[in-house]
Amino acid sequence: MRIIAGSAKGHALKVPREVSRPTTDRVRESVFGILSAVLGEARVLDLFAGSGALGIEALSRGASECTFVEQNRGAARVIEENLKKTGVSGGKAVCREVSAFLKAEKRSYDLIFADPPYADGLTDAARDLVALEGWCDWLNKDGFLILEREAMGDLPLPEGLKLLQQRDYGRSRISIYQRAT
Repeated sequence: MRIIAGSAKGHALKVPREVSRPTTDRVRESVFGILSAVLGEARVLDLFAGSGALGIEALSRGASECTFVEQNRGAARVIEENLKKTGVSGGKAVCREVSAFLKAEKRSYDLIFADPPYADGLTDAARDLVALEGWCDWLNKDGFLILEREAMGDLPLPEGLKLLQQRDYGRSRISIYQRAT
């Protein structure tokens, strides 16, 4: 997996295979094509960060800062290694469970990427994530939530957000939401 564009273009990223299902280059290219106009100086939050590919891609393309939230310690260390390797600045890895991080979060963001584990029949992290209250606090006025999940079934609309578009890429579905107010 490599960074597609920007200051870190071409840098290979280490991927923590045991906890990560990395977003493919094709999906990242499409998402960042859609978001290109809003990346400059954006404050970014990368939830369920895995290797940090989405947030590092955003930093490489001009985002001012990115907080990476990953509950697995090994993956959080990989994110720190990837940040050093690519030389992008403004990134910070936080080793914490996502809902606990969000419930305590007082800052708002321009872009929030979320790539939770796919539903396994017992749990559905994407459904649990969109059910959280506080999206209007975590997103700036013109902010976006970009959610990657399995391309099966529908999710309830996160409180205070509107669905702008949804695209399927094989087994993955990208949903882009924006604050409704």
